[in-house]
Amino acid sequence: MFRAGRPPRLSGAMWRSFLRLRHAGRRFLNPPRGALTASVGPGPNPLTPARAYAPPTERKRFYQNVSITQGEGGFEINLDHRKLKTPQAKLFTVPSEALAIAVATEWDSQQDTIKFYTMHLTTLCNTSLDNPTQRNKDQLIRAAVKFLDTDTIW
Repeated sequence: MFRAGRPPRLSGAMWRSFLRLRHAGRRFLNPPRGALTASVGPGPNPLTPARAYAPPTERKRFYQNVSITQGEGGFEINLDHRKLKTPQAKLFTVPSEALAIAVATEWDSQQDTIKFYTMHLTTLCNTSLDNPTQRNKDQLIRAAVKFLDTDTIW
């Protein structure tokens, strides 16, 4: 019998069922790393690999001096005697001296370790030079114009 103020007594079979449900819920709420999780929205493959959070990488500073030189394609950044390259190993060149100075300042302001997440102009230039989405100029303009209606400053 159930009495007020006391939980009901569970039989052994009911207790095991309760524990199974409890553990199943925990697995659902906290999927293990590397497990497959369902993605939200339409798509042919509803399961995508879950990504565990990885902090941004940091490297030791390997250079002493940062300088700028003017090359054929624009202005280049030099770290000691090495020319700066993009993540896809293209030569890092920018069209204006002001942008080259700003990027060089970002690299020169790094202390003992290089924190890439603090170098916003370098990241933006790398994305522009490497073009990871392989879009042409018209596609990039259409993608930017699509968001003008939602821009709060515009």
